[in-house]
Parts: sequence; structure tokens; C-alpha cells
Amino acid sequence: MADEPDLRKMRYDALLKITRTMGGAALSGAVLTPTLELAKQLGISIADAWMCFDIYRVYFGKELSKQDLNRMLQTSAVVVLGGGIAGYVGIRLAQALLSEILEQLPIANSLVTGIAFGSSTLIIGLAWLSIVEQSFFERNRDEI
Repeated sequence: MADEPDLRKMRYDALLKITRTMGGAALSGAVLTPTLELAKQLGISIADAWMCFDIYRVYFGKELSKQDLNRMLQTSAVVVLGGGIAGYVGIRLAQALLSEILEQLPIANSLVTGIAFGSSTLIIGLAWLSIVEQSFFERNRDEI
């Protein structure tokens, strides 16, 4: 069938988006930005959100609407996602604080914050990918 979704390609595209965003977050995290740490955190958080919207677009071919998000949250573990959002905010604040503390050790600061930023973006991307893929399978159960 020509309309049958190519799951390998969708996964590849989604993982490519995650990898690119992770690399950007790691590089951004590694750059020293005295007194601008919260602004950098905000920029990386926006990039993470954009990555999630892109992953949704890869699987469904359209923008994520509020109704689609609600439907996904109903089929996914809302408690896990809510806890994940709270954890995400906590991680980003802790990373900002850690970067400020390590500011006196430039090389250590760059390494630690770069790894922390990149790995948290990777975790967010993979978690979102699993939620999107679960929703995709539920909507296309008969076609796959």
C-alpha cells in the first residue's frame, strides 16, 4: 500500500531531530555565559519544545493542536508527564545553579554543563518520542 506509514523513516527522522537538538543544547550549555544563565536555559527550553513539536509533525504530518495534545495525554500516563515537566523545570534550574557555581572553573564548567544540557535534552526527546509513537500506534492500529 502506498499510504502505509514508514515507521523506520519516521523513527530515523525523529532521532535525527533529537540528536541535532541535543548537540545544540550541549554546545550552548558548554559556552560560558556569566549572569545570563537563565536566559540560556530559556533558549534551550524553547529548542526542546520545538524538537517535541517537530517529532509530532514527523509522525502525524501536521502541527500539534491543543485537542491532539489532550488526546495524547489521555492515552499516555498523565502523571508521568506531569512529573516529567516538574522534573524538567527542576533540572534546568539546577543546571543554571551548577553553572553559576562552577563559573570559577571554566573547563570543568563547560564539560559538566555541556554534558548535563545535552543529556537532559536527549532524555526529554526520547520520552516524548515514546509518547508520540504510542499515540501513533493507537490511532493507526488497523494499518500497521
